[in-house]
Amino acid sequence: MVLERAYIIPHGDEILSLPNKESKEMNEIIKKSTNKDTADSFVIISPHSLRLNRCIPVINTKYLSGYYKIGKSIIRKKYESDRELNRIILSKCIDTDEVNFITSEGKLSSFPVDFGSLIPLQFFKPKKVSILGQWRTENREGLINFGKSLFHSIEESDKKITVIFSADQAHTHNSKGPYGYSPDARKYDELVIKALKSNDFDELIGIEREIIENAKPDSYWNMLSFYGFIREASLKPVFRYYYVQEYFGMIFADTAP
Repeated sequence: MVLERAYIIPHGDEILSLPNKESKEMNEIIKKSTNKDTADSFVIISPHSLRLNRCIPVINTKYLSGYYKIGKSIIRKKYESDRELNRIILSKCIDTDEVNFITSEGKLSSFPVDFGSLIPLQFFKPKKVSILGQWRTENREGLINFGKSLFHSIEESDKKITVIFSADQAHTHNSKGPYGYSPDARKYDELVIKALKSNDFDELIGIEREIIENAKPDSYWNMLSFYGFIREASLKPVFRYYYVQEYFGMIFADTAP
């Protein structure tokens, strides 16, 4: 196995529609980081894919098909699932379960791809994809351990694999946003940035539940899994860019090559 790279990539429409200076800068920085990615297969963990209460779903249909409209542009993609990699993940990661849809083979064996996957994947040319859902559990150690076991799953593959942790940060930066305003939005995002810049996630792991609830991120659970993953892989995170898009924070980070 060769781990190509691990990324934290946001999924706000704006990193593709580019309505302002910050979104354009983020788009360019993501492209600069990803344009040399030569992975054979991609794993993406999305907070907007299927969610199960007790574990992490591994989508194991033969195909993955998605449609998403951003302004006047349309993203329409069809991927082939990396079922061999899915098999390894399901066997190595305790807190996972297989999800299928309609049938296990043929053209009808296709699961819808959410925007939390489609948008980050626009920066790559994937050959095969494994889509995992997010587990919003209170078991923080379980999420960290999942990240560790995901790394060991990838170790067993004979391909070059890239792992994408799809995540937007706090969603309560602005009273005009759909979730209102909370000062905890800034608190939460600053803790994430601090963790990435210092490679010290202790404060983020121990963050009060009330701050998470008030800040309303969809990233927290993936951030803990990312930490477990890079810790087990002996990788260092590299903070690349952050800005607040109207009411929610977006961070891009990757791992040093």
